[in-house]
Amino acid sequence: MPLMRVAYVVVVGLVLAGLVHIGSLLGVPRYATQGPLERIAALGPEGAFVTLADEGDAADLLPFRDPAFVTAACRYDLSSGPVAVTAPLPSTYGAISVHARAGQPFYALTDRAATGGRVEITILAKDDVAAAEQEEPSEESRPKLKIVSPTETGFILVRLFAPGESARPALRDLAAKATCAKVAPSS
Repeated sequence: MPLMRVAYVVVVGLVLAGLVHIGSLLGVPRYATQGPLERIAALGPEGAFVTLADEGDAADLLPFRDPAFVTAACRYDLSSGPVAVTAPLPSTYGAISVHARAGQPFYALTDRAATGGRVEITILAKDDVAAAEQEEPSEESRPKLKIVSPTETGFILVRLFAPGESARPALRDLAAKATCAKVAPSS
């Protein structure tokens, strides 16, 4: 009989532990109000790239950040129209990733997609796609990659590989040349 009582207590304890764990996991979104978009917002204005610090508290704003990369971030809001992103990428290795509001990446490309050492993309809301398809490209303009965002707000990360500590200042300067701005309405 005592063995049955011990088994009963163990089973009840495991069930209670499981319920506590499930409850805490379901409560995380409610208590974790600082998502990646909000953390990046503390660094600078919307529509401009900000190079993340290599050391200190600001270096840990984004989870799983690789210290071998120089990282720049830009927030976007598509409520008032598309956003054009231009980023120079080094020949060593560079990547651009576009993220939805909660931080999920939905598009990424590397320096292999660069033309003349830079990448140009336009981020659109679902409602802007029809207007963008009717737009006539000019003769001298390069073709631009058009990406539809699943959310109205999000952020873009530019990551540039630093093969050594001496390469970091030049890569920080290169990251500072990246632009992220509203597309001017065509008339």
